[in-house]
Parts: sequence; structure tokens; C-alpha cells
Amino acid sequence: MTSYEEKTHLAELQDKLGELQQSLLELEIVLDIQLNPNLHDREIQLDNGWLIKIGRGLDFYQRPQSWFEVGANDLSLRKCLETKVDIFKVTTAATQRGDGRGAVSVRM
Repeated sequence: MTSYEEKTHLAELQDKLGELQQSLLELEIVLDIQLNPNLHDREIQLDNGWLIKIGRGLDFYQRPQSWFEVGANDLSLRKCLETKVDIFKVTTAATQRGDGRGAVSVRM
């Protein structure tokens, strides 16, 4: 989510992201989410050193006109908005350590 107008939207967003964190934790994946109102670009950082920057965020898929049309449930068939995705390999001591546990950090 790139913006939020009211505190109620932020509270709802935090609740939903908390549910996602809990669900991933059951699969031994740690999800760290940091909201920054000054940051425009969104990024996903994996614990194996890969950094994924998505200019538009995750909302590049267009909503189907009907939930019964092709692409409603298969995103590979859905129309998309133009966006740029950059993927980098960043090597640090922490990524080389590898503790065997999956971790994902998302900054929005």
C-alpha cells in the first residue's frame, strides 16, 4: 500500500499484515514490515541477499471487469499496468551466515 488517508485505514492495514505475518510464521518464515510515509519505492529484501524493488508496488495487476472472466483467478492471464522491477544480489555478512530460517523484509 503506497498511502493511507486516515488512521482507520492504517489500523486495518496493520491488522491484515499481522494476519499475514502470523500465517507465514506457521511456515517458519519471518516477515518484517516497515511502513515509511516518506518512501515511494517499495522493496522486498530476502535473507539470502536478494533485493527486489518494485516501482509501482504490488498493485500492477488490473482488476478484472468481472470475477468470472479469464484472469480473475490466474494472475498470469490478467492485464497489467506498466511497471519496472529491479532485482539485485546484495552480499553482506548477514546474508552469508544463513541460519536455515526463511526471512523476508518488506518496506513500503
